[in-house]
Amino acid sequence: MAVFAIVGAGLAGMTLAREFIDAGHHCQVFEKSRGIGGRLATRRCDGWQVDHGAQYFTVRNPHFQQIVDTWCQQGWVAPWPLEPWILDRDGLRPSPDERKRYVGTPSMNAMIKGFGQGIEVYTQTRVDRLERVGDQWRLWDDAGEQYGQFDAVFLTAPLAQSLALLPSGSRAEVPLRNASMKPTWALAMAFDQPTGVEPDALFVREGVVDWAARDSAKPGRDGELEVWLMHFASQWSANHLDAADNLLQQQGLTLLRTLLRNIATSDLPTPKQVFTHRWLYARSGPVEMPVPQWDGRLKLGLAGDWTLGDRLEDAWLSAKALVADVRTANF
Repeated sequence: MAVFAIVGAGLAGMTLAREFIDAGHHCQVFEKSRGIGGRLATRRCDGWQVDHGAQYFTVRNPHFQQIVDTWCQQGWVAPWPLEPWILDRDGLRPSPDERKRYVGTPSMNAMIKGFGQGIEVYTQTRVDRLERVGDQWRLWDDAGEQYGQFDAVFLTAPLAQSLALLPSGSRAEVPLRNASMKPTWALAMAFDQPTGVEPDALFVREGVVDWAARDSAKPGRDGELEVWLMHFASQWSANHLDAADNLLQQQGLTLLRTLLRNIATSDLPTPKQVFTHRWLYARSGPVEMPVPQWDGRLKLGLAGDWTLGDRLEDAWLSAKALVADVRTANF
């Protein structure tokens, strides 16, 4: 039995932990946030909730489809029968996109909470440094506490945070040298009156917002308020990292009023509550592919959507590929 440390409790990290534990190893997962799931995040407010991170996920890989079908049977995931629209300089129109979308129920990280039962997770623990001790690793957090020793370490946090922990001489050092992740502001507005907006979600091709959705229309959501979630364009977010809440709200309301001018005549009600969140590491920038996921010399692994692409499915696939590499290394 080997003892493994996993940094990050998102889909990749928790999938690794589940696979390794089921194979007879011991795992400890370290997560800087209060909960698990990473960008599979749901915020519960006063009588309403909102998915302020990942909005949905899609499936292309048949093996991942089998897993998603199992999650659906468990009640952790449900299809979102969404017909998105597009808003651009030519106006508002239905999107030709017919792909099937899924959401966690009743929250985006429900599947991770489900299959992650029994996994040892240290939340609110930010790993600050890795120390090599012979053939093993010791972890240090930002409060000066140490954890260890571990036979191998697996980094599954967002790219920037994993890169900061990557030891010199790692096989992944060159491919990740110029890699980056882009920020995104999230804005949620809850209305106690109907907004009158027709589409449940839309892709915005121009402007400061690039995604807007009636989050309360997703399956399994609680609350009586109509909740809208907007993600701001990465470039605008990067230029407004310290944007005030009222600026974000103003931009969001402007978008909804634009939709009403296109499809209705009523005015927009005033939101009852507003919530904002800044994702500093929301979307992957250019990465030289493929990223070496396992370094047998250092006993160090990398997993996460950014190692393969930028989709939730990539996080799961990267974890499965890393598990296969580690098994080949006879752990």
